Amino acid sequence: MSQVQCDATALFCRLLDRPKPEINGLALCSGEHADAGQQLLRERMLLIGTPLEWVTCSECGVELARVVRQLAHDNILLLCPECDQVSAPASLQHTYKPSFPKVVNALLTGLKLSPTGSKVIEPDICWRLGTTEPTRGQPVTWYFSRHLYQPKIAQHLRSQINQDKTAGSCRIITSSELPLPDYSPLTGFDVVNLAMIARISQSKFEFFADRLAAPGPQILEEAVPGTTLKYVESQSKVFIDGKAYELAPRQRSILLALMNDRDHEMEMDALKTACGSQAQIFSPSKEFLRNQTVYRTFVRYQRGDERYVLLIPEEDRHWLC
Repeated sequence: MSQVQCDATALFCRLLDRPKPEINGLALCSGEHADAGQQLLRERMLLIGTPLEWVTCSECGVELARVVRQLAHDNILLLCPECDQVSAPASLQHTYKPSFPKVVNALLTGLKLSPTGSKVIEPDICWRLGTTEPTRGQPVTWYFSRHLYQPKIAQHLRSQINQDKTAGSCRIITSSELPLPDYSPLTGFDVVNLAMIARISQSKFEFFADRLAAPGPQILEEAVPGTTLKYVESQSKVFIDGKAYELAPRQRSILLALMNDRDHEMEMDALKTACGSQAQIFSPSKEFLRNQTVYRTFVRYQRGDERYVLLIPEEDRHWLC
């Protein structure tokens, strides 16, 4: 196994998890990461980004210098306030960013999955890769996600897993550092860092057989939720003290409207409009007559302000607040 390929994969994961996954050519191909950066370029996993108009002067290493023009022999002319005109390598101006289609294709190729089975969950962030049929045991559904340390992204992936009904048979590959935060919606799932189980090899990810097969903390059954609104959108139900309560369509619409509102509180007319109600007399409390426990647990009417307020349970504060 090539250590450079492993280092390149680790560098690629760090790049994928940046808020803006872009790196300049000098940082990519110099210093301690030079060999790994060159490997990424050879594997064609990066696209050329927007050239920089201002760069750190290669002469003094302090001042910001303006790129004036291209020179011969792959050099550029800089104008530095301290050093005046300076000739520098053109790589100082270049930027590179990951090609997300190539990332997904490289994962699919490494896992021997067909592209037709993949699905974008969140553009450029999160994907369902497909399902493998192991020699023994049940099929495994694979997912890949960047920024998995962010609760909203983890929750979005968790919702897709719930929708796919694969909570007991999935593996999640991520470019994010592990372990995930304790409050993550994916706590307890089998989540692995890409650089720990694979290396970049000829425009694909070559998975290490021993690490790919290693068992993780897979949840075999869905943990019973406490009190939560997590399943309102995906399953039309809420949980209160571990007990599931099915929601009628109008009840679901009321809760979703309050959940999606920025402040989680709405006046009567705004709530009616958000729910798409055509009723002459619209009353949220009456919509919950047969589900009063749900109404008392999650909704409160503030008479002084004449507003309906969503009561957010502690279990949901990390993603709903």
